[in-house]
Amino acid sequence: MADQFFEMLWNCEPCGTHELLAKSQRHCPMCGAAQDPKQRYFPEPGQEVEAKGHRFVGVDWACTYCESPNSAAAAFCCNCGGPKEGAKNVARVIDKAAPTAPAAATPATPGKHAGLSWVMAIVGVMLVACAFLAIQFVIQLFSLHGERVQIVEKSWSRSVAVEHFTAVKSTDWCDATPAGAYQVRRTQAQRSTRQIQTGEVCVNTRNDMGDGTFTKHRECTPSYRQEPVFDAQCSYLINRWQVLRTDDLAGGAQLAPAWPSPVLSSTLVPNNSLGAQRLGLRREGYRVTLRSLKGKSWQCALSEQAWSGLAENQSMALQVRGTGGADCDSLSPAP
Repeated sequence: MADQFFEMLWNCEPCGTHELLAKSQRHCPMCGAAQDPKQRYFPEPGQEVEAKGHRFVGVDWACTYCESPNSAAAAFCCNCGGPKEGAKNVARVIDKAAPTAPAAATPATPGKHAGLSWVMAIVGVMLVACAFLAIQFVIQLFSLHGERVQIVEKSWSRSVAVEHFTAVKSTDWCDATPAGAYQVRRTQAQRSTRQIQTGEVCVNTRNDMGDGTFTKHRECTPSYRQEPVFDAQCSYLINRWQVLRTDDLAGGAQLAPAWPSPVLSSTLVPNNSLGAQRLGLRREGYRVTLRSLKGKSWQCALSEQAWSGLAENQSMALQVRGTGGADCDSLSPAP
């Protein structure tokens, strides 16, 4: 379906006549003044005048001599006869009641252009300076320097978890209840939401065609409400291995690393029966505390093999980052 065109309005400043038709009345019928395209505006909703038989040929161009608007098909100004060559299109009016589109860029005047270039030059210099300082900071931050350190303490820790087979309370959607669940209780709970269309929200948009006319379009978007979706939720008991406690053992260089020996209180209960116990996850850690001649201290976590090969009061070489943190992988006997 072809667009329906309506007349924009304009006001004549020389004689004060208002609400002239922008397409049909290129000159004021009261004083004869040429239309000023900057005075164009949309009529009030419901008071639009249709531009019957109108055929859109393009946006008007403004005469460079008298600033009168002219049809895109015209080669010379209808007011003063000036040529179209070098003329620019008239500015379009944005309907404040309609969604706005990004405005077309307006060419800067020479003065504004020079000022903008000066500002951009300063901004460019500042960005380059900031980038240089940032690079220097990063280099200094992550650079390494050597430190001669001494091992002032060795320590280790080991732990063993003790697990027991027990009934665990849990809740899940009933279609995901695991096998082995018992004492199952079902309830209704909200699982999700769904959108239910309730109607439409419509707005009338008006688009200035730039030739003294505008078009109207009705744009509609659906509106929704949120409706809860309920489902069956199950609470139940299920037998699982759970951590009951953790037995720890720790020491220093004078005590050889050893594992805790947890006592299981239910060794007579068959495995996978309620009340049964078993040994679980084992963890271990080996650390050395280092101190430099300047009094700075670091702590490094090592493998058991690397830790065993070191002794307290031993001199070591260590690489330290610009942030002050130790690169523990670089730890080696001092030459």
